[in-house]
Amino acid sequence: MAHTATRKISYLGQAGILGGLIVGGLAVAALVQFIGMSGTINLAELDKLDSKVFMDKLLVPENANLLRVLQFLSTLIMMFLPTYIYAKICHAKPFVHLGLVKKPTVAQFVMVILIVLACLPIIGALQEAMKLIPFSKETLVIFQKAEDDYFKQILVIGKMNSFGEYVLSLAMIALLPAIFEEVLFRGGIQNLLSRWSKIPILSICITAAIFSFVHGSYIGFLPRFVLGFVLGWLFYRTDKLWLSILAHFINNALGVTMMYVMTKMGKPITPNSMEESFPILIGVAALATLIGLLHAFDKISKKDIDKPGLEVALPGYINPNNPFEKNYVAKENNPQ
Repeated sequence: MAHTATRKISYLGQAGILGGLIVGGLAVAALVQFIGMSGTINLAELDKLDSKVFMDKLLVPENANLLRVLQFLSTLIMMFLPTYIYAKICHAKPFVHLGLVKKPTVAQFVMVILIVLACLPIIGALQEAMKLIPFSKETLVIFQKAEDDYFKQILVIGKMNSFGEYVLSLAMIALLPAIFEEVLFRGGIQNLLSRWSKIPILSICITAAIFSFVHGSYIGFLPRFVLGFVLGWLFYRTDKLWLSILAHFINNALGVTMMYVMTKMGKPITPNSMEESFPILIGVAALATLIGLLHAFDKISKKDIDKPGLEVALPGYINPNNPFEKNYVAKENNPQ
């Protein structure tokens, strides 16, 4: 990917700025959540409630709209705003740097849809594979509690008794998280690590691991890691963040749609009923298909693929320690 950068701030400095802004965003988001929940929880009794009782009081259908608003504000403050401010400070054109300017082609959109569909059997097979790992009973209890708390929140925010609520859930659970998370993880973290290390694959893997870990679904760590890797690959090969956002949205939207269909059919929604499992052999076959699709995606995206780490400096500023910049400057001075 080619990046427009000031180059006046070292990569370590850029990482410090982004990290500091994220920590600040977490603190502000926590304060916003505390203020928002103060109307539903008696703060005087807060120290007397254990975590389970607290979550049970908070995660009720009556709080659905409140939780939707809090989720929107939290992800905006924790993910989008810190990354945008970092890009504004460190780079000449923040939206260009974050990959939000280049327009995807119709062919790329179609390929992304096929790639996401190919990922589903792989994710299902990895979920089955995770069950084979001999975790201790204590570890499984901790993992399951995290899964249950997350699922309870999704059930409340994703309450869909009408088509209007289904559309709202698509926006709150599928679209907005896809935009805000991709801006942070791919547009911000992966972007920086790729330029810093000059090893894009390593940067994609590190970012995918962070992406999976922060979701708190430890049983689903590997499935979400694979999804994160694919999202990172799409961005790395095109510098078009909208493609990663589309793939992320489709993955989320499929889950929301399944919940809506089950609700309309009167079926109970549980983690097991929402889990699409596939035999490991089918997962291996799907992996081969995915590799083929990614190869085809590279072919149709050939014009977008550029040297990883290439940075275009602001006019008049040259960093002699960056060989990519030397090549760029030499080419500009000697046009062919």
